[in-house]
Amino acid sequence: MALISIKNLSIGYQTKGGLLKAVDNISFEIEQGRPLGLVGESGCGKTTIGMTLMGLLPDNARILSGSIDFQNHDLTQLGEDQWRKIRGKDIAMIFQAAMNALNPVMRVDEQVIEAIVTHKPGISPGDLDKRVKELFDLVEIPRIRMKDYPHEYSGGMKQRVIIAMALACNPQLIIADEPTTALDVIVQDQILQEIRSLQMIMDTGLIFISHDIAVVASVCRDICVMYGGQIVEMGTREEVFGTPCHPYTKTLLGSYLSLNNEWKVIIPTMRKAPDLTLKSGCCRFAVNCKICSNAGTSGIPSWINISKTHRALCCSEGIIRKKK
Repeated sequence: MALISIKNLSIGYQTKGGLLKAVDNISFEIEQGRPLGLVGESGCGKTTIGMTLMGLLPDNARILSGSIDFQNHDLTQLGEDQWRKIRGKDIAMIFQAAMNALNPVMRVDEQVIEAIVTHKPGISPGDLDKRVKELFDLVEIPRIRMKDYPHEYSGGMKQRVIIAMALACNPQLIIADEPTTALDVIVQDQILQEIRSLQMIMDTGLIFISHDIAVVASVCRDICVMYGGQIVEMGTREEVFGTPCHPYTKTLLGSYLSLNNEWKVIIPTMRKAPDLTLKSGCCRFAVNCKICSNAGTSGIPSWINISKTHRALCCSEGIIRKKK
């Protein structure tokens, strides 16, 4: 049974130019203890999904359709009072560049304590102290540094504190939104290993959001590739990154510099940004798709099953299957 099930979810932002559908009719499930990666370029809707799962959408955003089934509750129907009982307790988030959000005038341990007491106001002082020490041990920060202020921590240590705060109440689902963007590559690798290790130890669900293919591949077993608010391809790590089928996934991988393809990097010929005003069902990649350009049309895309776990959203089934 899935830990969380998202079905036909659409989310829009009301702007001066009209309604922009930032997330368009997406569906996916997350199993207990199995990490899922959302990968795609900036603006494709990854963070919007994460904020929706935390009940933190801005005032000009709203859920247009769909459902989010979690613990026999549809999260799309919850009020703010109900969200406060879930947010941080059952579903926690490691926010993008969150290490800069620590309160500079509060000691670090006090901020971790605040995260615990919010959901466990009756916890005894002894149990509270024990839990805080356990969390610092878990993220490998020496206890002697617990009473320090944030400015006395390095960037990696600050990020570890944020992870500790996310784990404070043993959530069933963790959403990590670009948690290593502001870190150097060595510390980034340490944090990624930390997140993966803690996720396995605690057997929690994990949604890992990133535009970095290598980072997602190192953490997640299941992958969803997003473009223009749509999931265009999904499958296991080996399927999506090893035998990509959707034209956008191929473009994304072709533009990635690695030791194997450093002389064969393909510069993406993306002529236009995706049109977020299109009706549901329309392919948002069509304007940049070579397949559609050669055919002189952009049909209505449908899900093409490549295997039991691998599928792509495209209007050219024959070409997808032939070139997979």
